[in-house]
Amino acid sequence: MRYGVLAALVIISVLLTGCELPNEYTIGRPATEPDQTIPDPSPIVIDQTPEKMQKRFDPTIQGGDDSEQDDVEWARRYEELSIGNNGLREANNELTLENTQLKQQVNSLESELEQTHKDLAEANEFLAQMHLELNKWKTDVLGFRQEIRQAQQVQMEALGKILRILGAEPMDASKDSGTGSSDTQESK
Repeated sequence: MRYGVLAALVIISVLLTGCELPNEYTIGRPATEPDQTIPDPSPIVIDQTPEKMQKRFDPTIQGGDDSEQDDVEWARRYEELSIGNNGLREANNELTLENTQLKQQVNSLESELEQTHKDLAEANEFLAQMHLELNKWKTDVLGFRQEIRQAQQVQMEALGKILRILGAEPMDASKDSGTGSSDTQESK
């Protein structure tokens, strides 16, 4: 009977105060931003066994003062969480500093990369110009070599005519063609 009355009182008190506890915290935002809800990351679980409930509401039971033990337990939990929170703050500060350093390093590397791209573009342009000049020089040298050969051929023919006029014997064409063919092989 005692338990029935106790249970009825608990049910009535829950109904009067409201049976819905908030599971989420809302953060006040300016009127321009919509309200956002953040779920409670660590719900507090209170161990309520029937024995503890009976001790709490029955003054005749002498089981010692649990409130002191609960206070000590809560103080110990608070200390543990406070130490954990301080550790997380320090880790967050270290990560923030490291992030700032990495951002600065990225900025300096980006400027170096940009300068390197400019240098490479200039070097590529310079190499392209040098390639064109080299091809032009080759063409000029090979053309000049051909002109020299043609001039030497004309000189040889004129010298041959002069020698014939003077009464000299003509040279074998096979000896000249042998030296001429080796020159043409060299140019190729």
